Amino acid sequence: MHRLKCCILGLIGMTAASLSASAQTVMADRSWENLPGWRVIASTEYQGCVAIASYQDGSTVRLGYDGIAKDYFFSISNMKWRSYPLQKDYELRFDLGRGRTLSGFFHTVTRDALPTFEIGNVKGSFLDDIAAASGIRIFEEDIQMASLSLSGSRRALNSMIECQQSILGD
Repeated sequence: MHRLKCCILGLIGMTAASLSASAQTVMADRSWENLPGWRVIASTEYQGCVAIASYQDGSTVRLGYDGIAKDYFFSISNMKWRSYPLQKDYELRFDLGRGRTLSGFFHTVTRDALPTFEIGNVKGSFLDDIAAASGIRIFEEDIQMASLSLSGSRRALNSMIECQQSILGD
């Protein structure tokens, strides 16, 4: 009887673990909208919505809302930046064309196994400036790290905000 009880409890435990793994799969990122050059998702990592663009040079740009920190963020990733130490801050400068520049201190992290420069707590005007630009050149000191098209970024930003309001209620 004791053995049977142990076996039943063991099966229940395995079933619970299996259901927990299934629940994690169900809780994966949800696609919100696919746009030319961008995709918008409801992200479990950020607990918010994120607009993502990937480029031929290996760069990935994310504009999003971090539901944990309750603020907007911007990040850019690329495997060729693996020589930058993680958990360090770097001042990056963005050339948006027509004499418009932005700068800020970005923290290095890993996102999707890629070295990433990320800045949180950004103002809506920062994201608006990014979305209004047709392209962006990114510099660390005087070294150009990337030159990317931002085509469709306004529509992607609007979709990210709609996602946030609709799915997450923020």
